[in-house]
Amino acid sequence: MLIALSSSYCMEKNMTVDKTVMYVIVAIGAFGTQLYNTGGGCNTDMLDVKGCFFAIVTALLSCILLEKLQKVSLFDFREQTNGVERITALAIGMLIPAAIVIVIFTIVVQSLVTVFDVDSLYEILSDTMCGFFDNVHNEFFKGLLYTLLLHIMWAFGLHGSHILEPVATTSFQIGVSGEIFSKSFFDSFVVMGGCGTTICVLIALLFLVKNTRLRKIAELSIFTVIFNLNEILTFGIPILLNPILIIPFICTPLLCYIVAYTATYIGIVPPVTHTVPWSTPIIFSGYLGTGSVAGSILQIVMIAAGVAIYVPFLRLNDRLVVRNAKEEMDGLISFIRDKEEINESYDLLSQSGRIGQISRMLRHDLRTAIENKELYLLIQPQVNEKGRCIGGEALLRWKHPVYGLIYPPLIIYLAKASDLLEDMEKLIIDMTVSSIAEVSKKCGPDFKISMNLTAKSLLWDVDKYIDKTLKKYNVKPSQLWLEITEQDVLSKATMVIEKMNHLKAQGHVMMIDDFGMGHTSILYLQSSNFGVVKLDGSLVRDIDTNTTNQKIVSSIVTLARKLDIEVIAEFVETDKQRDKLLELGCNWYQGYLYEKPVALNSFIDFMEEHNS
Repeated sequence: MLIALSSSYCMEKNMTVDKTVMYVIVAIGAFGTQLYNTGGGCNTDMLDVKGCFFAIVTALLSCILLEKLQKVSLFDFREQTNGVERITALAIGMLIPAAIVIVIFTIVVQSLVTVFDVDSLYEILSDTMCGFFDNVHNEFFKGLLYTLLLHIMWAFGLHGSHILEPVATTSFQIGVSGEIFSKSFFDSFVVMGGCGTTICVLIALLFLVKNTRLRKIAELSIFTVIFNLNEILTFGIPILLNPILIIPFICTPLLCYIVAYTATYIGIVPPVTHTVPWSTPIIFSGYLGTGSVAGSILQIVMIAAGVAIYVPFLRLNDRLVVRNAKEEMDGLISFIRDKEEINESYDLLSQSGRIGQISRMLRHDLRTAIENKELYLLIQPQVNEKGRCIGGEALLRWKHPVYGLIYPPLIIYLAKASDLLEDMEKLIIDMTVSSIAEVSKKCGPDFKISMNLTAKSLLWDVDKYIDKTLKKYNVKPSQLWLEITEQDVLSKATMVIEKMNHLKAQGHVMMIDDFGMGHTSILYLQSSNFGVVKLDGSLVRDIDTNTTNQKIVSSIVTLARKLDIEVIAEFVETDKQRDKLLELGCNWYQGYLYEKPVALNSFIDFMEEHNS
């Protein structure tokens, strides 16, 4: 826990790996000051669950203190370490701040254990809690206070059960004459499914809340929640540190406590007279603890009430998560587009704040999505001047469980930045070629589907993999066209040129995507590698009114004809655009005028309709 929290702190601050290691070492050193026993030995009790609370506090405080001390100019040794290896310079720069942090923790810890005459900080906490509850003489309010404090601690990420364990073992024992509340009573009737009575959350997510992501989490946690282990739910949703779900998380167990205590007090349910292990499933625990079916029935009634409390909050939380996710994704996309507009390079993964956090999370999720084949293709039809569908373009899509459809350029960026491009493109190639095979069964072989490649794609054995996949599905190379953006075409790598030559020799038609009128674009037409150019969208969108763009497109079409190269226009959305392009000599079109990107079955229907 100590290592995980200090590492997480550094990740949130976007620190480098070597710096993160230093912070973890200092956190371990700060916690180590709590292991010293005044008798001269090692206090190993602090290494088990008793030390969890103090590990959390130590990790956060030591990291915060170390970060602040590093900013003090007195400890800045960068001038003295110029020319020294980075890791050495970092160690020298952190030496004094790290020593100060550990000394401070040593002084504070030893002062506290000396003043309170104890062996560990845990004993101070334990004695304080037990003393506090000893001063509450009414049993009902004592149990109510225990339930409230435990769940408030949990709501803020602290293990309330461990912190209040001394109270539970000393103040709430079965067998005390006339007393109702005990640890077994609490486990059987209050924390059913775990803290927060989260068996109610499980039932609500499985049957009453329509959210695919949350339902998957619920399905994963069924077995554990039955045995009162709810970490998958509390951290997966999350419930802890969630201002919306904290309300039912605290209120539901309080209601269960009041109802169960009252039912026992007035004699509807027998008191809990048997010790029941905390992991005993509901129904059984109610019966075993009370020796009566009434205990099980009481559990069912309280769970039903708890579900009713949780459902509106879960639905509200779901709406807020969707709204916040959309806002965060819009911000990320705006950042990318702003950088692209001014042609400025960017590194999303090293960004601080939410943009960097979302990007790093999406990178991890993309790896999982590729492994589980959660990415999919849509196909946008391409039509000639006679209205006949000549084929389509395969477009990659990824529907994230939280952020919805991910901006396609972001998918490519994350794949490149995470060394996932090869695995992702193998998946795309397989999906595209298998789609061609399916279309051929219904529409015959007289069509093609194009897919996008990058220059980086051509640095691995993509040609061999394409050839292998074509043979697997019995598809002709002429049916798979390959698009490379103009920016990627400009790569001077010899291997890229060789791969393009090889792919063309195999029978694939090579296309330049986003083709403009730059000097380099014209030069690449000389290579004879490309059989089709796809006009940049900026030239097409206002083609019916912009005379300059009309002249540019006319020049491209004229040049392309002389070189036996076909021209296709994207973003064709109106009849006026199509008519003007036809007038200028462009005979192939792709855009919403004909059809949006659609699933494979819809593409087949489109082809059958337009080619009958």
